[in-house]
Amino acid sequence: MRSISSSPEKEVRVRLDGVTAEIRPRSDWESVDLGLAMIRRDFWRSLALWWLGMMPYLLIGGWLTSGLPLLFLFGFWWMKPAGSRMVLHQISRRLFGEIPRWSTLLREIPRATWRRFFHRFFITRLSPWLPVTLAVCSLEGLRGKPYKKRVSEISRRGHGAMMAIYLLADFAAFWLGMAVFLIAAMFIPEGQEGPWTDAVASWDPEEIWNIPPLITWSFTASMMIAISLVDLFVTGAGFGIYVNNRTWLEGWDVELAFRRMTQRLTKALGLLILLLVGFFSSPLEGQEVENNPPEAADVVKEVKEHPDFKIHKVKQKVPETSGNSMPTGLLSVMQVFSSIIGWASLALVIAFVAWLIWRFRHVLVFRGEVQSLSKPAARVVMGMDITPESLPDDIPGTAWKWWTEGRHQEAMSLLYRGAISRAVNVASVEIEPSDTEGDCLRRVKEAGATAQPAYFQGLTNTWIALAYGGRQPQSDEVRSLCQSWPFQERRPA
Repeated sequence: MRSISSSPEKEVRVRLDGVTAEIRPRSDWESVDLGLAMIRRDFWRSLALWWLGMMPYLLIGGWLTSGLPLLFLFGFWWMKPAGSRMVLHQISRRLFGEIPRWSTLLREIPRATWRRFFHRFFITRLSPWLPVTLAVCSLEGLRGKPYKKRVSEISRRGHGAMMAIYLLADFAAFWLGMAVFLIAAMFIPEGQEGPWTDAVASWDPEEIWNIPPLITWSFTASMMIAISLVDLFVTGAGFGIYVNNRTWLEGWDVELAFRRMTQRLTKALGLLILLLVGFFSSPLEGQEVENNPPEAADVVKEVKEHPDFKIHKVKQKVPETSGNSMPTGLLSVMQVFSSIIGWASLALVIAFVAWLIWRFRHVLVFRGEVQSLSKPAARVVMGMDITPESLPDDIPGTAWKWWTEGRHQEAMSLLYRGAISRAVNVASVEIEPSDTEGDCLRRVKEAGATAQPAYFQGLTNTWIALAYGGRQPQSDEVRSLCQSWPFQERRPA
Protein backbone atom coordinates (compact mmCIF):
# COMPACT_ATOMS: atom_id res chain seq x y z
CA MET A 1 0.00 0.00 0.00
CA ARG A 2 1.26 3.49 -0.81
CA SER A 3 -0.20 6.83 0.19
CA ILE A 4 -0.81 9.40 -2.53
CA SER A 5 -2.62 11.82 -0.26
CA SER A 6 -2.21 12.59 3.38
CA SER A 7 -4.70 15.41 3.61
CA PRO A 8 -6.14 16.29 7.00
CA GLU A 9 -9.61 15.39 5.77
CA LYS A 10 -8.86 11.91 4.51
CA GLU A 11 -5.77 9.86 3.81
CA VAL A 12 -6.22 8.07 0.52
CA ARG A 13 -4.14 4.92 0.04
CA VAL A 14 -3.72 3.18 -3.26
CA ARG A 15 -2.27 -0.06 -4.60
CA LEU A 16 0.53 0.28 -7.11
CA ASP A 17 -0.43 -3.06 -8.61
CA GLY A 18 -3.81 -1.53 -9.52
CA VAL A 19 -2.44 1.17 -11.84
CA THR A 20 -4.24 1.58 -15.16
CA ALA A 21 -1.20 2.82 -17.08
CA GLU A 22 2.28 1.50 -17.69
CA ILE A 23 4.56 2.74 -14.94
CA ARG A 24 8.11 3.18 -16.21
CA PRO A 25 10.70 5.96 -16.41
CA ARG A 26 9.89 8.24 -19.33
CA SER A 27 11.41 11.27 -21.02
CA ASP A 28 9.85 14.66 -20.29
CA TRP A 29 7.67 14.80 -23.39
CA GLU A 30 6.67 11.15 -23.04
CA SER A 31 5.38 11.95 -19.56
CA VAL A 32 3.44 14.90 -20.99
CA ASP A 33 1.89 12.54 -23.53
CA LEU A 34 0.92 10.18 -20.68
CA GLY A 35 -0.90 13.02 -18.93
CA LEU A 36 -2.72 14.01 -22.12
CA ALA A 37 -3.77 10.39 -22.66
CA MET A 38 -5.26 10.26 -19.15
CA ILE A 39 -7.30 13.39 -19.93
CA ARG A 40 -8.51 11.98 -23.24
CA ARG A 41 -9.60 8.76 -21.52
CA ASP A 42 -11.96 10.63 -19.15
CA PHE A 43 -12.44 13.80 -21.19
CA TRP A 44 -16.12 14.57 -20.60
CA ARG A 45 -15.99 13.62 -16.94
CA SER A 46 -12.88 15.75 -16.42
CA LEU A 47 -14.41 18.69 -18.30
CA ALA A 48 -17.56 18.53 -16.17
CA LEU A 49 -15.43 18.41 -13.00
CA TRP A 50 -13.41 21.41 -14.15
CA TRP A 51 -16.56 23.51 -14.49
CA LEU A 52 -17.86 22.21 -11.16
CA GLY A 53 -14.64 23.40 -9.54
CA MET A 54 -15.20 26.84 -11.07
CA MET A 55 -18.81 26.99 -9.93
CA PRO A 56 -18.15 29.03 -6.72
CA TYR A 57 -16.39 31.71 -8.76
CA LEU A 58 -19.07 31.70 -11.46
CA LEU A 59 -21.66 32.44 -8.79
CA ILE A 60 -19.74 34.86 -6.58
CA GLY A 61 -17.61 36.46 -9.29
CA GLY A 62 -20.58 36.85 -11.62
CA TRP A 63 -22.45 38.71 -8.88
CA LEU A 64 -19.48 40.95 -7.94
CA THR A 65 -18.51 41.83 -11.52
CA SER A 66 -22.01 42.24 -12.93
CA GLY A 67 -21.82 44.51 -15.97
CA LEU A 68 -18.02 44.17 -16.25
CA PRO A 69 -17.46 41.17 -18.54
CA LEU A 70 -13.74 41.74 -19.10
CA LEU A 71 -13.09 41.95 -15.36
CA PHE A 72 -15.15 38.79 -14.92
CA LEU A 73 -13.03 37.09 -17.60
CA PHE A 74 -9.79 38.11 -15.87
CA GLY A 75 -11.06 36.69 -12.57
CA PHE A 76 -12.10 33.49 -14.36
CA TRP A 77 -8.58 33.12 -15.77
CA TRP A 78 -7.03 33.80 -12.36
CA MET A 79 -9.17 31.17 -10.61
CA LYS A 80 -8.22 28.33 -13.01
CA PRO A 81 -6.43 26.30 -10.28
CA ALA A 82 -9.81 25.59 -8.67
CA GLY A 83 -10.94 23.69 -11.77
CA SER A 84 -7.51 22.09 -12.13
CA ARG A 85 -7.77 20.77 -8.57
CA MET A 86 -10.99 18.90 -9.39
CA VAL A 87 -9.51 17.39 -12.57
CA LEU A 88 -6.42 16.34 -10.63
CA HIS A 89 -8.58 14.62 -8.02
CA GLN A 90 -10.24 12.58 -10.79
CA ILE A 91 -7.26 11.51 -12.92
CA SER A 92 -4.99 10.73 -9.94
CA ARG A 93 -7.44 8.22 -8.52
CA ARG A 94 -8.34 6.91 -11.95
CA LEU A 95 -4.65 6.16 -12.55
CA PHE A 96 -4.51 3.90 -9.50
CA GLY A 97 -7.66 1.97 -10.33
CA GLU A 98 -10.26 3.98 -8.40
CA ILE A 99 -13.27 5.68 -9.98
CA PRO A 100 -14.49 8.29 -7.50
CA ARG A 101 -18.21 8.57 -6.95
CA TRP A 102 -19.98 11.78 -7.85
CA SER A 103 -20.97 12.26 -4.22
CA THR A 104 -17.31 12.20 -3.24
CA LEU A 105 -16.40 14.58 -6.04
CA LEU A 106 -19.09 17.07 -5.10
CA ARG A 107 -17.71 17.21 -1.56
CA GLU A 108 -14.35 18.23 -3.03
CA ILE A 109 -15.70 21.43 -4.60
CA PRO A 110 -15.33 23.65 -1.49
CA ARG A 111 -11.84 22.26 -0.83
CA ALA A 112 -10.80 22.94 -4.43
CA THR A 113 -11.58 26.63 -3.94
CA TRP A 114 -10.78 27.45 -0.32
CA ARG A 115 -8.12 24.98 0.77
CA ARG A 116 -4.75 26.82 0.89
CA PHE A 117 -6.40 29.70 -0.94
CA PHE A 118 -3.65 32.27 -0.44
CA HIS A 119 -0.85 29.87 -1.36
CA ARG A 120 -2.56 28.55 -4.49
CA PHE A 121 -4.03 31.76 -5.87
CA PHE A 122 -1.33 34.27 -4.93
CA ILE A 123 2.07 32.79 -4.02
CA THR A 124 2.27 30.10 -6.72
CA ARG A 125 -0.38 31.35 -9.16
CA LEU A 126 2.07 32.59 -11.82
CA SER A 127 4.63 29.80 -11.38
CA PRO A 128 5.33 27.68 -14.49
CA TRP A 129 5.50 24.66 -12.16
CA LEU A 130 1.97 25.15 -10.81
CA PRO A 131 0.49 22.08 -12.62
CA VAL A 132 3.14 19.92 -10.91
CA THR A 133 3.24 21.57 -7.48
CA LEU A 134 -0.55 21.46 -7.41
CA ALA A 135 -0.25 17.67 -7.24
CA VAL A 136 2.22 17.91 -4.35
CA CYS A 137 -0.12 20.24 -2.46
CA SER A 138 -3.42 18.53 -3.23
CA LEU A 139 -2.51 14.83 -3.43
CA GLU A 140 0.27 14.54 -0.87
CA GLY A 141 -1.16 17.17 1.47
CA LEU A 142 2.27 18.57 2.40
CA ARG A 143 2.89 21.99 3.89
CA GLY A 144 5.76 24.03 5.23
CA LYS A 145 9.25 22.51 5.11
CA PRO A 146 8.13 19.05 3.85
CA TYR A 147 6.28 20.77 0.99
CA LYS A 148 9.31 22.85 0.00
CA LYS A 149 11.57 19.82 0.12
CA ARG A 150 9.15 17.75 -1.93
CA VAL A 151 8.75 20.49 -4.56
CA SER A 152 12.55 20.72 -4.81
CA GLU A 153 12.74 16.97 -5.49
CA ILE A 154 9.83 16.80 -7.93
CA SER A 155 11.00 19.78 -10.00
CA ARG A 156 14.40 18.31 -10.86
CA ARG A 157 13.15 16.98 -14.20
CA GLY A 158 10.95 18.42 -16.90
CA HIS A 159 12.06 22.06 -16.90
CA GLY A 160 11.98 22.44 -20.68
CA ALA A 161 8.57 20.83 -21.10
CA MET A 162 6.96 22.85 -18.30
CA MET A 163 8.37 26.17 -19.56
CA ALA A 164 7.15 25.44 -23.10
CA ILE A 165 3.68 24.57 -21.80
CA TYR A 166 3.66 27.70 -19.62
CA LEU A 167 4.53 29.99 -22.54
CA LEU A 168 2.15 28.41 -25.05
CA ALA A 169 -0.91 27.69 -22.90
CA ASP A 170 -2.42 31.19 -22.68
CA PHE A 171 -1.39 31.93 -26.28
CA ALA A 172 -3.25 28.82 -27.46
CA ALA A 173 -6.25 29.69 -25.29
CA PHE A 174 -6.47 33.16 -26.81
CA TRP A 175 -6.42 31.93 -30.40
CA LEU A 176 -8.84 29.12 -29.64
CA GLY A 177 -11.18 31.63 -27.99
CA MET A 178 -11.00 33.90 -31.04
CA ALA A 179 -11.78 30.92 -33.27
CA VAL A 180 -14.81 29.99 -31.15
CA PHE A 181 -15.99 33.61 -31.18
CA LEU A 182 -15.72 33.99 -34.97
CA ILE A 183 -17.26 30.59 -35.71
CA ALA A 184 -20.19 31.36 -33.42
CA ALA A 185 -20.70 34.70 -35.18
CA MET A 186 -20.60 33.01 -38.60
CA PHE A 187 -23.18 30.35 -37.71
CA ILE A 188 -25.88 32.52 -36.19
CA PRO A 189 -29.20 31.03 -37.42
CA GLU A 190 -30.89 32.89 -40.22
CA GLY A 191 -33.48 35.28 -38.88
CA GLN A 192 -31.81 35.46 -35.46
CA GLU A 193 -28.96 37.79 -36.38
CA GLY A 194 -30.90 41.00 -35.61
CA PRO A 195 -29.44 41.71 -32.13
CA TRP A 196 -25.95 40.91 -33.34
CA THR A 197 -26.28 43.18 -36.37
CA ASP A 198 -27.60 46.00 -34.18
CA ALA A 199 -24.71 45.57 -31.76
CA VAL A 200 -22.13 45.71 -34.56
CA ALA A 201 -23.82 48.75 -36.10
CA SER A 202 -23.83 50.59 -32.74
CA TRP A 203 -20.09 50.11 -32.25
CA ASP A 204 -18.59 53.57 -32.80
CA PRO A 205 -15.12 53.35 -34.45
CA GLU A 206 -14.11 56.62 -32.79
CA GLU A 207 -14.69 55.04 -29.36
CA ILE A 208 -13.09 51.69 -30.05
CA TRP A 209 -13.08 50.60 -26.38
CA ASN A 210 -16.77 51.31 -25.90
CA ILE A 211 -17.77 47.82 -27.01
CA PRO A 212 -21.46 46.85 -27.00
CA PRO A 213 -22.31 44.42 -24.15
CA LEU A 214 -23.53 41.66 -26.50
CA ILE A 215 -20.16 41.51 -28.28
CA THR A 216 -18.19 41.71 -25.03
CA TRP A 217 -20.14 38.95 -23.31
CA SER A 218 -19.94 36.76 -26.44
CA PHE A 219 -16.17 37.20 -26.49
CA THR A 220 -16.00 36.46 -22.75
CA ALA A 221 -18.01 33.24 -23.14
CA SER A 222 -15.79 32.12 -26.05
CA MET A 223 -12.62 32.75 -24.03
CA MET A 224 -14.04 30.87 -21.04
CA ILE A 225 -14.67 27.81 -23.21
CA ALA A 226 -11.14 28.01 -24.66
CA ILE A 227 -9.52 28.48 -21.23
CA SER A 228 -11.33 25.44 -19.83
CA LEU A 229 -10.25 23.20 -22.72
CA VAL A 230 -6.61 24.30 -22.67
CA ASP A 231 -6.26 24.18 -18.88
CA LEU A 232 -7.75 20.69 -18.86
CA PHE A 233 -4.84 19.33 -20.89
CA VAL A 234 -2.25 21.50 -19.11
CA THR A 235 -3.37 19.90 -15.83
CA GLY A 236 -2.99 16.45 -17.37
CA ALA A 237 0.48 17.28 -18.67
CA GLY A 238 1.57 18.52 -15.26
CA PHE A 239 0.28 15.37 -13.56
CA GLY A 240 2.10 13.21 -16.14
CA ILE A 241 5.37 14.96 -15.29
CA TYR A 242 4.61 14.54 -11.58
CA VAL A 243 4.05 10.77 -11.94
CA ASN A 244 7.18 10.39 -14.07
CA ASN A 245 9.32 12.27 -11.56
CA ARG A 246 8.06 10.11 -8.70
CA THR A 247 8.80 7.03 -10.80
CA TRP A 248 12.39 8.20 -11.23
CA LEU A 249 12.76 9.16 -7.57
CA GLU A 250 11.01 6.24 -5.85
CA GLY A 251 11.48 3.42 -8.33
CA TRP A 252 7.79 2.62 -8.77
CA ASP A 253 8.61 0.46 -11.79
CA VAL A 254 11.13 -1.57 -9.79
CA GLU A 255 8.66 -2.12 -6.96
CA LEU A 256 6.01 -3.29 -9.42
CA ALA A 257 8.49 -5.66 -11.05
CA PHE A 258 9.34 -7.23 -7.68
CA ARG A 259 5.69 -7.61 -6.80
CA ARG A 260 4.98 -9.43 -10.04
CA MET A 261 8.04 -11.62 -9.52
CA THR A 262 6.91 -12.47 -5.99
CA GLN A 263 3.47 -13.46 -7.23
CA ARG A 264 4.96 -15.76 -9.87
CA LEU A 265 7.35 -17.35 -7.35
CA THR A 266 4.53 -17.89 -4.85
CA LYS A 267 2.48 -19.80 -7.40
CA ALA A 268 5.49 -21.84 -8.55
CA LEU A 269 6.53 -22.73 -5.01
CA GLY A 270 3.01 -23.69 -4.05
CA LEU A 271 2.84 -26.09 -6.97
CA LEU A 272 6.27 -27.48 -6.14
CA ILE A 273 5.24 -28.17 -2.52
CA LEU A 274 2.12 -30.00 -3.65
CA LEU A 275 4.20 -32.20 -5.94
CA LEU A 276 6.69 -32.98 -3.18
CA VAL A 277 3.94 -33.87 -0.71
CA GLY A 278 2.35 -36.21 -3.22
CA PHE A 279 5.68 -37.82 -4.06
CA PHE A 280 6.69 -38.55 -0.45
CA SER A 281 3.25 -39.36 0.92
CA SER A 282 3.55 -43.17 0.29
CA PRO A 283 6.95 -43.81 1.88
CA LEU A 284 6.07 -41.67 4.85
CA GLU A 285 2.66 -43.24 5.35
CA GLY A 286 2.30 -44.72 8.83
CA GLN A 287 5.43 -42.93 10.07
CA GLU A 288 5.24 -40.21 12.64
CA VAL A 289 6.25 -36.92 11.22
CA GLU A 290 8.22 -35.06 13.78
CA ASN A 291 8.33 -31.73 11.98
CA ASN A 292 5.50 -30.02 10.13
CA PRO A 293 6.19 -29.08 6.52
CA PRO A 294 7.09 -25.43 6.09
CA GLU A 295 4.30 -23.05 5.21
CA ALA A 296 4.27 -21.45 1.76
CA ALA A 297 4.60 -17.99 3.29
CA ASP A 298 7.77 -19.07 5.10
CA VAL A 299 9.24 -20.39 1.88
CA VAL A 300 8.41 -17.15 0.10
CA LYS A 301 9.96 -15.16 2.92
CA GLU A 302 13.10 -17.27 2.73
CA VAL A 303 13.34 -16.76 -1.02
CA LYS A 304 12.84 -13.01 -0.71
CA GLU A 305 15.64 -12.83 1.87
CA HIS A 306 18.08 -14.24 -0.68
CA PRO A 307 20.84 -11.70 -1.61
CA ASP A 308 19.63 -11.65 -5.22
CA PHE A 309 16.41 -9.97 -4.07
CA LYS A 310 18.08 -7.35 -1.94
CA ILE A 311 16.94 -3.80 -2.75
CA HIS A 312 19.90 -1.47 -3.11
CA LYS A 313 19.43 2.14 -2.07
CA VAL A 314 21.46 5.05 -3.40
CA LYS A 315 21.92 8.03 -1.13
CA GLN A 316 22.43 11.44 -2.73
CA LYS A 317 24.21 14.02 -0.64
CA VAL A 318 22.52 17.41 -0.83
CA PRO A 319 24.60 20.46 0.14
CA GLU A 320 23.36 22.04 3.33
CA THR A 321 22.23 25.64 3.31
CA SER A 322 23.46 28.17 5.81
CA GLY A 323 20.08 28.42 7.50
CA ASN A 324 17.73 25.77 8.74
CA SER A 325 15.19 26.44 6.01
CA MET A 326 14.50 28.70 3.09
CA PRO A 327 12.96 32.05 4.08
CA THR A 328 9.22 32.11 3.70
CA GLY A 329 9.17 34.89 1.10
CA LEU A 330 12.11 33.63 -0.95
CA LEU A 331 10.20 30.79 -2.57
CA SER A 332 7.43 33.10 -3.66
CA VAL A 333 9.96 35.60 -5.04
CA MET A 334 11.61 32.82 -7.05
CA GLN A 335 8.28 31.71 -8.42
CA VAL A 336 7.38 35.28 -9.43
CA PHE A 337 10.81 35.58 -11.02
CA SER A 338 10.11 32.50 -13.15
CA SER A 339 7.01 34.20 -14.48
CA ILE A 340 9.08 37.26 -15.32
CA ILE A 341 11.20 35.00 -17.54
CA GLY A 342 8.12 34.45 -19.69
CA TRP A 343 7.64 38.19 -20.16
CA ALA A 344 11.35 38.60 -20.76
CA SER A 345 11.13 36.04 -23.56
CA LEU A 346 8.39 38.09 -25.17
CA ALA A 347 10.51 41.22 -24.79
CA LEU A 348 13.41 39.42 -26.48
CA VAL A 349 11.21 38.54 -29.44
CA ILE A 350 10.07 42.17 -29.73
CA ALA A 351 13.66 43.37 -29.47
CA PHE A 352 14.73 40.91 -32.17
CA VAL A 353 12.01 42.18 -34.52
CA ALA A 354 13.05 45.77 -33.80
CA TRP A 355 16.66 44.85 -34.58
CA LEU A 356 15.61 43.29 -37.88
CA ILE A 357 13.75 46.48 -38.81
CA TRP A 358 16.78 48.61 -37.95
CA ARG A 359 19.20 46.23 -39.67
CA PHE A 360 17.27 46.25 -42.95
CA ARG A 361 15.90 49.78 -42.67
CA HIS A 362 17.09 50.69 -46.15
CA VAL A 363 14.41 48.39 -47.58
CA LEU A 364 11.72 50.61 -46.03
CA VAL A 365 13.14 53.85 -47.48
CA PHE A 366 11.37 55.29 -50.57
CA ARG A 367 13.57 55.98 -53.54
CA GLY A 368 14.95 59.49 -53.70
CA GLU A 369 13.78 60.58 -50.23
CA VAL A 370 16.72 59.76 -47.96
CA GLN A 371 19.96 59.68 -49.83
CA SER A 372 22.13 58.71 -46.89
CA LEU A 373 20.37 55.36 -46.50
CA SER A 374 20.31 54.39 -50.19
CA LYS A 375 22.73 51.93 -51.74
CA PRO A 376 25.93 53.10 -53.49
CA ALA A 377 25.34 54.18 -57.10
CA ALA A 378 26.15 51.69 -59.85
CA ARG A 379 29.39 52.24 -61.76
CA VAL A 380 28.94 49.78 -64.62
CA VAL A 381 25.62 49.01 -66.33
CA MET A 382 25.36 46.40 -69.11
CA GLY A 383 29.15 46.47 -69.38
CA MET A 384 29.25 50.27 -69.93
CA ASP A 385 31.21 52.55 -67.60
CA ILE A 386 28.79 55.26 -66.39
CA THR A 387 30.99 57.01 -63.82
CA PRO A 388 31.20 60.80 -64.37
CA GLU A 389 35.01 60.54 -64.64
CA SER A 390 34.72 58.33 -67.76
CA LEU A 391 32.55 60.87 -69.63
CA PRO A 392 33.55 64.11 -71.37
CA ASP A 393 32.46 67.45 -69.98
CA ASP A 394 30.18 68.11 -72.95
CA ILE A 395 28.43 64.81 -73.65
CA PRO A 396 25.99 65.95 -76.40
CA GLY A 397 28.67 68.08 -78.13
CA THR A 398 31.21 65.25 -78.17
CA ALA A 399 28.55 62.77 -79.36
CA TRP A 400 27.57 65.04 -82.32
CA LYS A 401 31.22 65.53 -83.23
CA TRP A 402 31.79 61.75 -83.32
CA TRP A 403 28.63 61.32 -85.40
CA THR A 404 29.82 63.76 -88.04
CA GLU A 405 33.16 61.96 -88.12
CA GLY A 406 31.38 58.70 -88.95
CA ARG A 407 31.78 57.11 -85.52
CA HIS A 408 28.07 56.43 -85.28
CA GLN A 409 28.12 53.50 -82.80
CA GLU A 410 30.42 55.36 -80.40
CA ALA A 411 28.33 58.54 -80.62
CA MET A 412 25.06 56.81 -79.71
CA SER A 413 26.78 54.76 -76.99
CA LEU A 414 28.14 57.98 -75.47
CA LEU A 415 24.67 59.57 -75.46
CA TYR A 416 23.02 56.52 -73.93
CA ARG A 417 25.53 55.81 -71.15
CA GLY A 418 25.76 59.55 -70.48
CA ALA A 419 21.97 59.65 -69.97
CA ILE A 420 22.17 56.65 -67.63
CA SER A 421 25.00 58.29 -65.69
CA ARG A 422 23.04 61.52 -65.21
CA ALA A 423 19.92 59.55 -64.17
CA VAL A 424 21.92 57.69 -61.52
CA ASN A 425 24.11 60.51 -60.19
CA VAL A 426 21.80 63.52 -60.66
CA ALA A 427 18.24 62.12 -60.40
CA SER A 428 19.21 59.37 -57.90
CA VAL A 429 17.63 56.58 -59.95
CA GLU A 430 18.63 53.21 -58.41
CA ILE A 431 19.75 51.40 -61.55
CA GLU A 432 21.35 47.99 -60.95
CA PRO A 433 24.44 46.78 -62.84
CA SER A 434 22.43 43.80 -64.14
CA ASP A 435 19.54 45.93 -65.52
CA THR A 436 18.67 45.81 -69.20
CA GLU A 437 17.54 48.74 -71.35
CA GLY A 438 13.93 47.95 -70.45
CA ASP A 439 14.74 47.85 -66.73
CA CYS A 440 16.54 51.19 -66.94
CA LEU A 441 13.59 52.79 -68.75
CA ARG A 442 11.15 51.45 -66.14
CA ARG A 443 13.22 52.78 -63.25
CA VAL A 444 13.55 56.20 -64.90
CA LYS A 445 9.78 56.41 -65.35
CA GLU A 446 9.24 55.43 -61.69
CA ALA A 447 11.68 58.12 -60.54
CA GLY A 448 9.58 60.95 -61.99
CA ALA A 449 10.25 64.16 -63.92
CA THR A 450 13.75 64.74 -62.48
CA ALA A 451 15.02 61.74 -64.45
CA GLN A 452 13.60 63.10 -67.75
CA PRO A 453 11.60 59.99 -68.73
CA ALA A 454 10.33 61.44 -72.06
CA TYR A 455 13.84 62.11 -73.37
CA PHE A 456 15.10 58.77 -72.04
CA GLN A 457 12.25 56.97 -73.85
CA GLY A 458 13.22 58.38 -77.27
CA LEU A 459 16.95 57.85 -76.70
CA THR A 460 16.38 54.22 -75.60
CA ASN A 461 14.31 53.43 -78.72
CA THR A 462 17.02 54.89 -81.00
CA TRP A 463 19.80 53.09 -79.14
CA ILE A 464 18.04 49.68 -79.22
CA ALA A 465 17.32 50.04 -82.96
CA LEU A 466 21.01 50.72 -83.67
CA ALA A 467 22.65 48.32 -81.16
CA TYR A 468 20.40 45.28 -81.71
CA GLY A 469 18.53 45.91 -84.93
CA GLY A 470 21.35 47.42 -86.97
CA ARG A 471 19.04 50.30 -88.06
CA GLN A 472 21.08 53.48 -88.19
CA PRO A 473 19.10 56.65 -87.32
CA GLN A 474 18.99 59.75 -89.52
CA SER A 475 21.44 62.55 -88.81
CA ASP A 476 18.56 64.94 -88.05
CA GLU A 477 17.27 62.55 -85.38
CA VAL A 478 20.69 62.31 -83.76
CA ARG A 479 21.17 66.11 -83.91
CA SER A 480 17.75 66.54 -82.27
CA LEU A 481 18.78 64.21 -79.45
CA CYS A 482 21.99 66.20 -78.93
CA GLN A 483 20.27 69.58 -78.99
CA SER A 484 17.44 68.51 -76.67
CA TRP A 485 19.84 67.07 -74.07
CA PRO A 486 17.88 67.81 -70.86
CA PHE A 487 20.70 67.84 -68.34
CA GLN A 488 22.68 71.00 -67.49
CA GLU A 489 25.69 70.96 -69.81
CA ARG A 490 27.22 73.09 -72.54
CA ARG A 491 25.41 72.29 -75.79
CA PRO A 492 26.86 72.49 -79.33
CA ALA A 493 26.09 75.54 -81.38
